[in-house]
Amino acid sequence: MGLGPERECQECGHAWRPEDVGFAEEPEPWYDPRTEAEHPGDPAPLRVVGAVLVDGDRVLAARRAPEKHAAGLWEFPGGKIEPGESPQQALSRELGEELGTEVEVGWLIGRGEGRAGDRALHLDCYWVRLTGPAPTVSTDHDLLDWVARRELAGRAWAGPDVPIVERIVAGAVPRFRRA
Repeated sequence: MGLGPERECQECGHAWRPEDVGFAEEPEPWYDPRTEAEHPGDPAPLRVVGAVLVDGDRVLAARRAPEKHAAGLWEFPGGKIEPGESPQQALSRELGEELGTEVEVGWLIGRGEGRAGDRALHLDCYWVRLTGPAPTVSTDHDLLDWVARRELAGRAWAGPDVPIVERIVAGAVPRFRRA
């Protein structure tokens, strides 16, 4: 597609466009192409971003706290894309709020999909590296653990994170802008 490494996965071809981002609260109508009639829609997809924080051969895994949805499952830290934010801006903001750290967001790895209640959930994950202090606590997780890449598959991951874990374990290489 030629959108660039920040907006296009070089391995799977998934890409985002500016009109694809944002957090939609209201159902979006859909159109029947045969009749061109508008129908009430399912709730718009919940668009979230995840950070594959790397430190050498280690990746940060975060376990959902007991009071959170999907409690006890492992995931990549991140959160919702707010209106007017790019995925990279949302990820930087979320990691600052959630982990209290500053980061550099690299290339898109790919997308995982799942459900969040009655809504589709689209999780776009990016390579990320620290530019601030290493996180020690999280507002959304009860445990943070730096895990060797080859050991990621041995954990119980939230469904949308599984395709990303598989890609990492298969040897995906972290990619960032050239300095």
